[in-house]
Amino acid sequence: MLNGLLLLAEAVLYFGAMVTLFRFRRRIGLGVFVCAMGVMHFLETYLASVFYVALPFGIVSPGSAVLFSGKLVMLLLLYMKEDAATVRQPIYGLLLGNALMIGLVLILRLHAIAPLPDGRVPDIAFIDKMGWLMVWGTSLLFVDAILMILLYEKLGAYLRKVPFARILASVACVLTFDQVGFFLALHFVAGAPIEVFFGGWFAKLAAALAYSSMLVAYLRWAEDHETALPRGLSDVFDTLTYRERYEALVKHVGRDGLTGLLHRGSFDADGAAAVATAIRTAKPLSLLIVDVDHFKSINDRFGHAEGDKVLKSLAAVLTETVGSSNQVFRIGGEEFAILLPATAFAGETAW
Repeated sequence: MLNGLLLLAEAVLYFGAMVTLFRFRRRIGLGVFVCAMGVMHFLETYLASVFYVALPFGIVSPGSAVLFSGKLVMLLLLYMKEDAATVRQPIYGLLLGNALMIGLVLILRLHAIAPLPDGRVPDIAFIDKMGWLMVWGTSLLFVDAILMILLYEKLGAYLRKVPFARILASVACVLTFDQVGFFLALHFVAGAPIEVFFGGWFAKLAAALAYSSMLVAYLRWAEDHETALPRGLSDVFDTLTYRERYEALVKHVGRDGLTGLLHRGSFDADGAAAVATAIRTAKPLSLLIVDVDHFKSINDRFGHAEGDKVLKSLAAVLTETVGSSNQVFRIGGEEFAILLPATAFAGETAW
């Protein structure tokens, strides 16, 4: 009885924590939710290989019954509220990350290992077993997710108005398929007895029932009602993000969108200010006007995209030539102006 209540408490804790991260994904980013799922992947596999408890209907691992079942439901939630392209990101990430772990372990085995002062040495064999189980489990997860999404969509034609039954049927069927596949790996790698299969299967069906109930309640009472995270709970990263956006906005205000030069409005304001400063300080001020001859023929012959490249290149040349202390403006289609404070007029120049 106690073990069953503890498993239920673990499921409620897992679901509550994960949907909280998912609920505030617009504020803190979806990556937080995905990373939390990835961290739990190791614990899930470890528990599934060595940690079991006895229930009236068999032997059960919290890693498989609680954590894996919960992860599958989280992927379904991700698909329902985001899209399939988003769902594949954590799945591919887990699969490639596990493959990377196996590759690193193969290289680590070549080290001449120095024992610790108390004589302990790393258990590479355990890491090998964990690594292969994680790769197999994630490969199954890839198939599970596809089957679950396809089944969920197929059942939509019959159970669209009964979301609980639709979710429960999708999750329960896929968990049954997964239990067969993962038990085979546990049996050959860790020597798991047949009791583990039946106990785990019943436990996963119970988990499907519990998670489906919680998911429907979450969708009805939380996800479909938008709430804003209180501004006072924003963390330092949120503050830095707004600061970066503000500085980027300030940097580009008054700039031409194509060339990045100051635009005509800035020229009118800055030009008047520069003239006023030159009069007040009695220092020279020069103005260069640059007009690209026959620019229309470039657009007509090569297209506007090539014409834009010419304008960008010219803007870069002008900026580099006059230096950062002077101001370069785009005041028309192919017309540019350059303000040269403290520079005396030296005659007309043709470029």
